[in-house]
Amino acid sequence: MLGNLVLLAMFMVGLVATMAAMSRAQKQAREVEAQRAKAIESRVNQMRKDTEADVTAFGESLRELDLEVGAEDLSTEARDDWKRALDCYDRAKDLMAADPGTGNITLVTEALEEGRHAVACVRAREAGEPVPEMRPPCFFDPAHGPSTTDVMWSPEGGVARKVPACAADAARIQQGRSPWIRTVAMEGHQVPYWEAGNDYAPWVRGYYHRYEQSPVVNGLAVGGLGILGLGLFSALFDDGPMGP
Repeated sequence: MLGNLVLLAMFMVGLVATMAAMSRAQKQAREVEAQRAKAIESRVNQMRKDTEADVTAFGESLRELDLEVGAEDLSTEARDDWKRALDCYDRAKDLMAADPGTGNITLVTEALEEGRHAVACVRAREAGEPVPEMRPPCFFDPAHGPSTTDVMWSPEGGVARKVPACAADAARIQQGRSPWIRTVAMEGHQVPYWEAGNDYAPWVRGYYHRYEQSPVVNGLAVGGLGILGLGLFSALFDDGPMGP
């Protein structure tokens, strides 16, 4: 009888210890999942914040253009481009409002890329210049608008290669100065957006996806930039959602 009581006591002690261990493991798993969810939410919020900043900047550029040229005084062709730019702006705003996450980010930046080309067309027509061709956005910051040329450039510690650049950045590089590089927050630091990794792939994809046949853009997607790498450009043509 005593032996049975001892065995029962040992069983109960083991059961309690096992249940306690399982409880601790479940608590740790919940904490890890909560931290993971918080990290994802932080990245989603950051990307939305950066995209909303692009939409706002584009809206401001439209207001500036309106003050410069006056929509009522535009030629028929320029007015069509102006309307296209406004439509792109409205589409970008509606897409941002329709999805609290990042599911529409690619469509938003795609609309902004198209809209900025429309603005460039308005300016060209009003200046009596040829309408600019559709070119990839400026590599250093897609919000700079369409690139005007390809320049040789290398990041610190990286290798030189051709990248599409807007007129202002191309001029700065030719003068031996640094281009205006778009940075984003990452782990408490501001880094060039191409160092943000796959998290920013949806943002980049909208800006550059239509240029996947461009040798320069394709080179960025498959080659990276030396030791810095371009993980987000490597995921440029991957249509999947943002990774966890």
